Amino acid sequence: MQPRLKRLGPVLPALAAAVFGIVRLPELTRSPLWFDELFSLDVASLPFGDSMRRIIADHTNPPLFYLLLKGWVALGGDGDLWARLLPCLLALLLGPALVWLSREARAGTMAGTLGVALAAASPLAVDLANEVRAYSLLALLACLSLAGALRARRLATPQAFALLTLVNVALVHTHYFGWLTVAAEVGAAVLCWPRQARREIVRSVALTALVFLPWASAVISHVLRHPAPLRNVAWIAPPDAAAPLWLFSDLTGRWSLPGANLAWLAVAAVALGSLGWARLRQRRHTTATGPDSGTLALLAFAGLGAPLAIWGLSVLWSHSVWVPRYLVGAAAPVALLTAIALAALPPRRAPVAALAGFVWAIVAFASLPQRAPVKFDWRRFVRRLEVIVGSPRDVVAFEAFTGAPLQRYAAPGMRVHMAHALDSVPAIDSWVVYRPESFANSSPILRLRAKGFTVVTSLSAETAGQRVVAVRVRR
Repeated sequence: MQPRLKRLGPVLPALAAAVFGIVRLPELTRSPLWFDELFSLDVASLPFGDSMRRIIADHTNPPLFYLLLKGWVALGGDGDLWARLLPCLLALLLGPALVWLSREARAGTMAGTLGVALAAASPLAVDLANEVRAYSLLALLACLSLAGALRARRLATPQAFALLTLVNVALVHTHYFGWLTVAAEVGAAVLCWPRQARREIVRSVALTALVFLPWASAVISHVLRHPAPLRNVAWIAPPDAAAPLWLFSDLTGRWSLPGANLAWLAVAAVALGSLGWARLRQRRHTTATGPDSGTLALLAFAGLGAPLAIWGLSVLWSHSVWVPRYLVGAAAPVALLTAIALAALPPRRAPVAALAGFVWAIVAFASLPQRAPVKFDWRRFVRRLEVIVGSPRDVVAFEAFTGAPLQRYAAPGMRVHMAHALDSVPAIDSWVVYRPESFANSSPILRLRAKGFTVVTSLSAETAGQRVVAVRVRR
């Protein structure tokens, strides 16, 4: 199998992009845009100055993806298909980037191909691939950064380190969790790389931080001038003890069969443990073929160490920052490191574990289109509302999370109003749409009745833990 795969070398990047596209392109409009995506489009529609002020005030993301989206929308509009095509194309480019990373890591054709298969079948990566947010760009740039770091170590030229610095500047201006990849590069360089490469990596990171300083200063200045700076992360729940394991499973493929995920985690753990033990027993840091200790350390720090660090911080700190989608930058190194470990298990000429990994990826591909939706279907909810609504045509929402999707997908003639409180509900016949979790202290229905409203009928829908209720009231 190895010689046949090697003959495909020149076309592997294109094949990798095609493999990634098999399950990502059909998902483009499977679900409607949700609030975060509509927020991205709203920011992209503003003039440049207003857009930058909105991004700074949001505190959750640097500006690079919003600026790319701004140009993309200017080219083709803000329709669902066109808007989602941008992150989808970025997600497809992760395939060729992973091929480059596997080559720089000297992973071998078998491990590189398996790594592409595992990353392509990752449920988390697929779910985020078409989201009009920065996640696809984060995963792509994180992979390019790791490949660029290995290339810079190999060539040790100013041009190679300049390219790495440029990629890292883009990475940290895409998402704050991009700094995890940069930190992994520093950690691997300090512990395992030659002195010259270590010095250049540190210099590259210092320059990246210097370029990032103006943005960081603007955000910090806004935080200091406004109260409740952590309001946008207050919703994040602390992780449980098994959260890192399920993240690993989500990054490399997940089955719905009982016990299958635990079996996969056990196989991967044995493979990774065997690879680590073999490297510890080696006297030399490099081998004639295959990844050396410095490369494995980089992949381990970026793919395993970074998520574990965030998990530990979330457990120990009063404010959790454990959001699996923020850790999608670990997708490429986790997939490649797992593939290297599986391919290294004996017998080396026909690794049973590597073959099992291919089968795993194929089954994951087949099951992905049938999996449950992960976002609330606002289009379907509006159709249900339209069938029942008849008269009245007025729909009231209390927050942007429900109001923005309703306004985007509202049926012709349906009037959507944003109200800041129950007192703002019109006295005439109308529908009130809300999330029960936004009224945790008291039911809005009881409060509306106390104000003299009569509840005529109601409907509700729930997807992936997101429940929305619509109540028809009149007074």
